[in-house]
Amino acid sequence: MSPRAFCPGGDHRPPATGGSCACGMVTRVPSPKAPARPGPLVRPEVRDALARCLYDGPGDPLAPDLADHRPDELRMAGILRRRADRMIAALAAAGLVVTDDGLLRQAA
Repeated sequence: MSPRAFCPGGDHRPPATGGSCACGMVTRVPSPKAPARPGPLVRPEVRDALARCLYDGPGDPLAPDLADHRPDELRMAGILRRRADRMIAALAAAGLVVTDDGLLRQAA
């Protein structure tokens, strides 16, 4: 189909599935669908228990602190949770699984 010289009524809407309008002035490139994010490898309670084990200071590092107004990624709780997530991912990559009772087992 050859492109027309103008779009009817100046309506340059391209097809929703991608392509260009009739005159070729406007082109829509469909974006790829984002892959589904996998769920967590373990329950949050297990991750938090591992995060508490990584902390060697006094008190509960994951307890909410109302006086600390920093974003979560800068607070000790966020740092420890990310470290625990990385440790669980490394164990899973090595073929080990952290179970709900806190034990390590070979992945089936």
